[in-house]
Amino acid sequence: MNWLKKSKHIWIIPVYGVFYMIAFMLMENSGAETHLIHSLVDDRIPFCEYFIIPYVIWYFFLIGTILYFTFSCSSNKEYYQFLGTLGVGMTVFLIVSYVYPNGQNLRPELTGDSIFIQAVQFLYKIDTPTNIFPSMHVFNATASCIALLQNKRCRKNKICSAGVVVLTISIILSTMFLKQHSIADVMTALILNIVCYQVFYKIIPQSQEKLTEILTRREIFTVPNLVSSLRLAAAILFLGIFQRQGLEDQKLLLSVLLLGAAATDFLDGKIARIFHQVSKIGQILDPIADKMMQGSVLISLCFRYSLAKPVLVLFLIKECYMMVSGWRVLTETNVSCGAQWHGKLNTAVFYAVAVILFAGPGIPKSTAHILIGASAVCMTMSMIMYIDEFRILLGRVKRPVRRKVPERVRRENSMP
Repeated sequence: MNWLKKSKHIWIIPVYGVFYMIAFMLMENSGAETHLIHSLVDDRIPFCEYFIIPYVIWYFFLIGTILYFTFSCSSNKEYYQFLGTLGVGMTVFLIVSYVYPNGQNLRPELTGDSIFIQAVQFLYKIDTPTNIFPSMHVFNATASCIALLQNKRCRKNKICSAGVVVLTISIILSTMFLKQHSIADVMTALILNIVCYQVFYKIIPQSQEKLTEILTRREIFTVPNLVSSLRLAAAILFLGIFQRQGLEDQKLLLSVLLLGAAATDFLDGKIARIFHQVSKIGQILDPIADKMMQGSVLISLCFRYSLAKPVLVLFLIKECYMMVSGWRVLTETNVSCGAQWHGKLNTAVFYAVAVILFAGPGIPKSTAHILIGASAVCMTMSMIMYIDEFRILLGRVKRPVRRKVPERVRRENSMP
């Protein structure tokens, strides 16, 4: 019993493993139309059956690394860094596979009867060329390599470190030389690794004290956070339904999800203030859920209206800037600058335009472009005003902060 109590963190692995396998098999058998992933570089990479060796070794490499950090590594910090990286990467993979069913047609016709060819034929038989983006072979191998190279015991052994690096590179190459993945799958997996490394090995350790204060049960388990989480799930569901079944077949359901997201965006803040459940987690989760929903809607609009594409680029620039600057303000000044009136106006206009375009009757494209353009104007105005506010909060201008910080923000941060 004592061993079970001390090792309760181990249950993360089988619980998530079962969830992952069920979700993956459901998407593999969904029969959705796939988007082919292909590049000119893929055509220039030759097929080489001998790469089946590092490709298969990947399974033992991943399992061995998980077992090492679970049972042999004394640092729980390194265990959670590694498992957190794997969890985020594999969850992102599941979300991408759901909202963007993908596949490839790179596999050649195999000839010969060597043991290596037979092994590749068996691999092709049990592993379909669908749901390949980003490559989990590449992501998990690279995550294992990074975790081992960060471990002091492994880093001291130069032969072990060199072997891990060589094996990881061989596994990455094997995905392309066996025609299992496009180079786009590989590059995306490596970029995702870079992001996860920065989060779990740089940002979180440097902000450990602040995160300990924020990540408490009282802060996490609140009704507003549940509402925001439902809106986040609705955003993923919205984009997945649109990609897999289209607007015409699921217009009513998509409209309901859109109206529900707009309603919950208004309600969660009200509930938090009325029932005194305002939390740091909620102040982060609410805008993330909101922006995920808006991003899903814009991506869907891109398939119908050409003007939606530059608006999507504008949206991504605005939100990336706000995410980075908002985090800097929170960590450097301990001031939480919530949504301002111009941000709320931008959100209201966006949802109004989206409801008209999705739920309303068919309108001319010229009228739709005018509505999308109006939303873009509001988005630009809000971004400019947020830039000014963030510059003041970070002390980059000479005007006193108290003259520009909204009264509500000063009042919230002056409370004991």
